[in-house]
Amino acid sequence: MRQEAPDPTILAVLVKYLRYRPGWTVRLEDLDRGQGSVGLTLVITTLGFDSYHPERGETYRVNHYMPVPPAAFDRRSWQRWLLEQFLLVERHEACEFFRFEVPSEFTQETSCATQVERPYAPHHGPGNDPYIVFELGTGTDVRTSFRGDVKAGE
Repeated sequence: MRQEAPDPTILAVLVKYLRYRPGWTVRLEDLDRGQGSVGLTLVITTLGFDSYHPERGETYRVNHYMPVPPAAFDRRSWQRWLLEQFLLVERHEACEFFRFEVPSEFTQETSCATQVERPYAPHHGPGNDPYIVFELGTGTDVRTSFRGDVKAGE
């Protein structure tokens, strides 16, 4: 596949002056996003809590790679495109944090275990769009990185 468009100089200027949450950064890079996908990419680096270990504090950084469309947008359209990319990241984070801690049967007389359900946890594995809200998925879908590595269950 090959696509061409004029250099998005308007987008570059907007990215230079864009500010969002404290600790978050945004930049444009020509990079390899994996799985044979290469090209101009908006990189949104977040700073926040690991949804599986929030007790570790607000020290968790994640790069979100957003392919830049081959388009000759004007300022208003690039500005809106940028907003949409941040909304995708926020939706992804919301789906990671949205959970139910459901009491399970008593495992001992004095304690009650809970089971954590994350019904909308993003699917990170190869071939999955991590910004789609899935209704159902497997634990393996949730624990698979974009590189195909499967983390141990948590």
